[in-house]
Amino acid sequence: FLLCAVVILAGLSSCQPKEIDLPFQTIEQRDASGSEQAHQDKQPALVVVTTPEEATNLASLVTSEAQTQLKNLNCSAYFVIAVFQGWKPTDGYGVQVERITHLRDKVAVFVRLQEPPPDRKKNDIVTSPYHLVQVQKVGTWARNVTFNVLADGTAIASVSHNVP
Repeated sequence: FLLCAVVILAGLSSCQPKEIDLPFQTIEQRDASGSEQAHQDKQPALVVVTTPEEATNLASLVTSEAQTQLKNLNCSAYFVIAVFQGWKPTDGYGVQVERITHLRDKVAVFVRLQEPPPDRKKNDIVTSPYHLVQVQKVGTWARNVTFNVLADGTAIASVSHNVP
């Protein structure tokens, strides 16, 4: 009996959904806003775009080239994630999306945040570093999903969004 229980439990655990790495490609990555207007929040932020209409949420924050790509996005196969590091008083900062995973109703966006070395001369210009990526929809979607941005294992931004 014990052997049967172990075999059944092992079989059930193998049926559990597995975390999926989502393929993505950079649309744009900059250390400053694509226009005169910068992302004003000092804290990291996340914007998810799943329809062409939602692309207008990023219109003042990315370049016109990126806006064109957003308007032409194949929303049945892709969605877009924009990770903002937050408003910075100098240059030398940056954000890099390194990996995106999907498990059930959660998406984890793993990022590396760059800060200027303390001994480096800094320019006193306002920056708002961001990384804008196009993510391929792999697996089952059509539901509300919680997106978490993780830097060094710590959640720095979170948003819930319906992904059709």
